[in-house]
Amino acid sequence: MRNEKLILSAVDYILLGATLCVSSGIGLYFQLTSKKKTNEEYLLAGKDMSVLPVAFSLMASFMSSTTFMGIPAEMYLYGTNMTFMNLGFIIGPIISSYIFLPIFFANDVSTAYEYLEKRFGKTVRRLISAMFAFQTLLFTAASLYAPALALSAVTNLSMMMSVIVLGVVCTFYCTLGGMKAVLWTDVFQAILMFAALFAIMIKGLLLLGGIRNIFEISNAGGRLIIPRFTLDLEVHYSMFNVFAQGMIITMSEYAGSQTQVQRLRTLKNLNKSRLATFLSIPMLVFFQLFCCFCGLIIYVYFRFCDPLTSSDSPIESADQLLPYFITRTLSDLPGLPGLCICGIFSASLSTISSAINSLTSVTSEDFLKPIFPSLNVTVFHNKIISLMFGALCMGVTFLIASLGHLVKMSIIIVGLVGGPNLAVFLLAACTTTTNEEGVILGILVSLTLAAYLSFVPNSKPYPVLPFSNDCTPLHTEETNFTTFSNLSLSSTNFYSNTTFTSTSTSETEDVSFNLSYMWISTLAFVACLIVGYFGSWIISCCRGKPNEVPEIYLSPIRIKFPRKCLNAKKQKGKTKASNVEISKQSCELSTINFTDKSQTETHL
Repeated sequence: MRNEKLILSAVDYILLGATLCVSSGIGLYFQLTSKKKTNEEYLLAGKDMSVLPVAFSLMASFMSSTTFMGIPAEMYLYGTNMTFMNLGFIIGPIISSYIFLPIFFANDVSTAYEYLEKRFGKTVRRLISAMFAFQTLLFTAASLYAPALALSAVTNLSMMMSVIVLGVVCTFYCTLGGMKAVLWTDVFQAILMFAALFAIMIKGLLLLGGIRNIFEISNAGGRLIIPRFTLDLEVHYSMFNVFAQGMIITMSEYAGSQTQVQRLRTLKNLNKSRLATFLSIPMLVFFQLFCCFCGLIIYVYFRFCDPLTSSDSPIESADQLLPYFITRTLSDLPGLPGLCICGIFSASLSTISSAINSLTSVTSEDFLKPIFPSLNVTVFHNKIISLMFGALCMGVTFLIASLGHLVKMSIIIVGLVGGPNLAVFLLAACTTTTNEEGVILGILVSLTLAAYLSFVPNSKPYPVLPFSNDCTPLHTEETNFTTFSNLSLSSTNFYSNTTFTSTSTSETEDVSFNLSYMWISTLAFVACLIVGYFGSWIISCCRGKPNEVPEIYLSPIRIKFPRKCLNAKKQKGKTKASNVEISKQSCELSTINFTDKSQTETHL
C-alpha cells in the first residue's frame, strides 16, 4: 500500500489545461459571435437550440461530481442498493414531461416559478425561488468541492487552488457566453465524463479478469444486493425508499427546478422539449450504472487490503476511493490519470455552470423585475449577477468541505427542498382546490419536518460490508474469502465521513426510533402535499367561495380525465333520457291500441 501522491505527467497537465481552455473558449466564442441583445437570448439561448445538445446538458447538469465520486464509494461500502434508484430515474422524467411541460409552454414562462405566481401569487413564487437558490448554492458548492478533493488526493495541488481555478473558469464562460455557451460546454464535458468512466472500467476489466470475474467476486464479498421490500422507516436502504428517492429527485428537477426547466425552454416547442427529456433518460441511467460498476471494480481490486483501515491510511474518507484507484492503476499510462481527472472536473463544471445560469435567471426574473418593475434589467446586469454568483459558490465551497460524505450530504440537501418543491408544483398543476395560503402552510410544515429529520434525530449506525486488511501484495483471484472480517466501528475513525458513527450496539438499542435519511425527501413531499391540499380546502370552506382556476394553469391530464367523466355522465344521462322517452312512446302506443280496441268492441 503506497501513501505517496501521484505526480502527474506533462501529458496529464496538458489534458487538464485543454479541458479548461476549451470550456473557456466556448464561452468566448459565443461572446464574440452572438449578439445577445435580449435577456431571452442570453438566458434561454433564443429558444432555437437543437434537441441533442439540450439532452446532453440535462444529463450533465443532473449528474454532478458528487455522483461521479460518491456512488462508487457507496458500492464499495454498502453494495448495490443505490443501483435501483435508476427505476425512479426512468419514471420521474416521463411523468414530468406529460404533467408539467405543457403548462410551461402554454403559459410561456421564463422561469418555472413565474407559473407559480400566476397560479397562486407572488409570495409562493418568491418563497419557492428562495428555496431553489438555497438548495442550488449548497449543492453547487458540494459539486465544486468533490473534484478539488480528488485533485488534492492524487497531486500536490492544494484543494483551495483547485476550487479557485474551477470556479474562475466556470464563472468566466458562463458570464460571457450565456445559455448557449453553457449548453455546448455541457456537451463537451458530458463526453469527457463518459470517457473517464470508460477508461476506469476498461482498465479494471483488464486487471481483474473480465466482467464475469468481477461480478462473481463482488457476489462472494456480499456486494451484489437487492434492497429489502419493506416500509420500515428505520431500514437504511429498502426498495421503496430508494425508488421513491430516485423518482422524487428527477420529478422535482424536471418539473420544478429552474436548472432543468430553463434547458427545456430553450427549445422551440413542446414536442422537442419532450424528446430531449426522453433522450436524457438513458444517459442518466447509463452514467449512474457505470459509476456503480466502477464501485464494484474498486472493491474487487482492494478487497484484500482496504485503504480506509490499513495501517498507513493512504486516504482519509471513502469519497477518495475513486481518485486513489486512479493513482494505483493508471499511473503507468501517461494521459489516462489526466483524462479521468478531466472527467471529474467536467462533472463539476457542468453542474456549476448550470447553477450559475439558473440562479441568474431566477434573480433577474423572479426577484428584480417583480420587486422593481421600473428597473430595466439588461444583459449587462445579468452578467454582473452571474459573476457574483460564481464568487459566492466558491465561498460556500469552503464551508461544505466540513459536511462529510458526498452522497448522504447531497441527498439531505436535495431532500430539504426537493420534496416540498415537487409537492407545490403537483398541487398547482393537478388540483383546483389548492390556494396560496394553504400552499404556504404546507411549505412551512414540510420544511420544518425535513430540517428536523435531517439534523435532530440521532444517526443510527449502519455497518459497512466486510473487508480484509491483509495488506500484502495483491492476492490472486483464488484466495479464500474466509479472510473477510467485519469491521469494528468502535475501533476506527477512518469512516468519519460516512453515514454511520462509532456508537456501540448497546447504546443504539436505547434509541426508540431512527429514520433512514433516504426517507427525508419522501416524507417532506407527502407532508407538503397533505397539509397544502387540506389546508387549502379548510380555508376555502371558511371563505365560503370556491377557488376558480383557469384551465391554462392546469395539466392537460388533469383537465382530460374530468372531461371524460363528465362526458360519460352526460352520455349516461342522454341514454337514460332516451330510454324514458322510448318508454313513454311505448306507453302512448299501448294506450292508443287499447282505445282503438275498445271502440271497435263497442261498435260491434
